[in-house]
Amino acid sequence: MRVLVVGCGFVGERTADLLHAAGHEVVGLTHSPASAERLAAVKPWPVLACDITSPDAVMALSTAAWRPEAFIHCASSSRGGAEMYLAVYVQGMTHLLAAFPEAFPFFTSSTSVYAQTDGSTVDETSPADPGKETGRMLLTAELLALNHGGAAARLAGIYGSGRSFVLKNLLEGKSGIETTPEAPDGRLLNQIHADDAAAAIAHLVTRRLRGLFNGVDDARMTQRECLEKLAPLVALPVPPEKVPDPNRKRGWTHKHVSNAKLRAAGWAPRYPDYFAALNDDPELLSSILQIVIEENQVPLPRAENIVLIGLMGSGKSTVGRMVAQMLGFQFVDTDHMIIERAGCSIPEIFAREGEAGFRLRESAALRSLLGSKHCVIATGGGIVTQARNRALLQHLGFITWLEADVKLLARRTAGNNDRPLLRGEEPPLQKLTRLLAERKPLYKQLADLRIQTDELSQQESAYGVAESARIFFSRRI
Repeated sequence: MRVLVVGCGFVGERTADLLHAAGHEVVGLTHSPASAERLAAVKPWPVLACDITSPDAVMALSTAAWRPEAFIHCASSSRGGAEMYLAVYVQGMTHLLAAFPEAFPFFTSSTSVYAQTDGSTVDETSPADPGKETGRMLLTAELLALNHGGAAARLAGIYGSGRSFVLKNLLEGKSGIETTPEAPDGRLLNQIHADDAAAAIAHLVTRRLRGLFNGVDDARMTQRECLEKLAPLVALPVPPEKVPDPNRKRGWTHKHVSNAKLRAAGWAPRYPDYFAALNDDPELLSSILQIVIEENQVPLPRAENIVLIGLMGSGKSTVGRMVAQMLGFQFVDTDHMIIERAGCSIPEIFAREGEAGFRLRESAALRSLLGSKHCVIATGGGIVTQARNRALLQHLGFITWLEADVKLLARRTAGNNDRPLLRGEEPPLQKLTRLLAERKPLYKQLADLRIQTDELSQQESAYGVAESARIFFSRRI
């Protein structure tokens, strides 16, 4: 199928990738030439710039030799108001239908068109009567697609790597449980992972399934249920109750949106709820933590743990056990966690899955430590090489870099056969020297404390870690 994806943003880009990977011919449209150029440089599908609010610009596309069999309107209003909604959604849809009358039309809408505030479950047959003009513009655009034999998907709150308002607001201290007499536990949250949203769109379009569909995950969850589970995971207190904001852009609602019709059409979410995504999406949590770090508006929450980093042989496991005993903490070794979960040794994992497979397992082990406290965590030497791990490490606790001369490290690891990275033709000393050169800037960037252990006993190193951690956490109380 030839598909035109209009708007290659958070969901559109994923949709185009899925369609192309499935063997369909895809052309993407973006509003700005700069975005088109950027995407075209990295995507295997072509990208064009077109202002869909201009009928002439859209009609110019229809004169090309390539004619789509379907088009997906998932362009963004760029946070504009009713005037922008009219231009992008209603007029844009009108222009696309005029230019490609033979194509299957698909419009990406929002569950915000359901204005229910009584906590009821709504489906595609439920009244959609948004109180805001922007919502009414969405309904008008939906009807344009439906009246031309197409489909529309009302998507719930979209989140994914680099975007999660629930988590970001919590980390920034902006969260609250918006209670009313009808919603004593706060409003019901309706969400969908961006990957699942893209999969739903691709599923409906490639099968030419007509009609209206709700795109939402399986969870029925109130704000209180979500925040009481989420806050401890990121070492924060549960936010207080607050009065709902009547000026929310899409209005305050309290309803549970059903995905039964979309599921009956053959789609199922990869992430059935938000916490499944936190666990299984390797980029979700770390990307939001990284945004908080980079924006530097609030301090990153730090769990009351001690995290040891450093090259293999630097003493992380031995020193870590001593620190744990000194403080009455639990000792955790991420390599041991990986071995236990995989049911085989690290060399066997490398042999079967390569280093990339091992790194995914390492990241999963790190994510599983969310919500832990009073632990000493010894990590693998290469854990810092994965960008997704670095923000997690900073959040998980007080980071100590155990450093030692590479010649000493080479002697310590000489008789250990469980170090796949030291195998091969490259001599161990040379390999360790190279690894240190590559990783040293990352160790330095992350470390709250750096201990040169060459001339210290393991007991002295452990004492230094324990006392420094005590001071660090006492100052944060």
